[in-house]
Amino acid sequence: MDETAVALAEGVPEVVPRFTRLAANDDSHTLIFLDDTSLVSRRAEEMTLSSLGRLSASIAHEIRNPLAAIRYSAQLLAESPDLNAEDTRMVEIINNHCVRLNDIVENILQLSRRDRSRPEMLDLNDWVLRFVEEYSESNDIGDDSLRAITQARAVEALVDPQHLQQVVWNLVQNALRYGRMPGEPARVMVIARNATEQGPPLLEVVDRGPGIPPKVAAQIFEPFFTTHEMGTGLGLYLARQMCDANQATLEYVPVPGGGSCFRISLGASVRMAASA
Repeated sequence: MDETAVALAEGVPEVVPRFTRLAANDDSHTLIFLDDTSLVSRRAEEMTLSSLGRLSASIAHEIRNPLAAIRYSAQLLAESPDLNAEDTRMVEIINNHCVRLNDIVENILQLSRRDRSRPEMLDLNDWVLRFVEEYSESNDIGDDSLRAITQARAVEALVDPQHLQQVVWNLVQNALRYGRMPGEPARVMVIARNATEQGPPLLEVVDRGPGIPPKVAAQIFEPFFTTHEMGTGLGLYLARQMCDANQATLEYVPVPGGGSCFRISLGASVRMAASA
């Protein structure tokens, strides 16, 4: 019989059926194997993205020098006393797009030179308290609210602290920028907890904004996908890649009543290492 990959309902892995008769005669029962091809597909996708990353990094290096020259020239033009209002606006547009292009270049280069994970045992309760304090001291958040939520019991995880810092910094930055209702300050929480009493340690960044439409949410972790004019479309993709490097998962979870939650969950192998 045909051994062709079969796509089942949404969220169910793609499988390839294999059929084997239990005996040589035609009347015997048939044993059916269903091979999950999702792992192979995921590895193939990772190899493709890795090759794309190396190519993109090469292109990014070539873009960097002319981009710096354009930006420097625009800054010199902006200092000219002879510019009228229209020319000043045009120079500002050039500068803004140079900043965006530079962000894209930096993200691509970061992707190509991503360091290997160096996990350490972290107390996530202490970590989120220090993170929120550091972020608030480094950024003027104005009337916005950024809070750390901790637990009475220990929440420990084995993870690379530098990777975790970069991931959560990106998530909090996005939440403060986009996770707000019109005309209202942003309210963002960084939460450390365990999924259940024996469950995996979780770290969540939650806002009370409008949330993300389902069709958009399905694409937000794809490279270069963005719904914002000045976005690079690489921040969440890089965040998930860093989580993968730490055997963790990063997912988007809608918040009942409005808002967004980006949840980092440490996998089983990490929990086993943490308890060893």
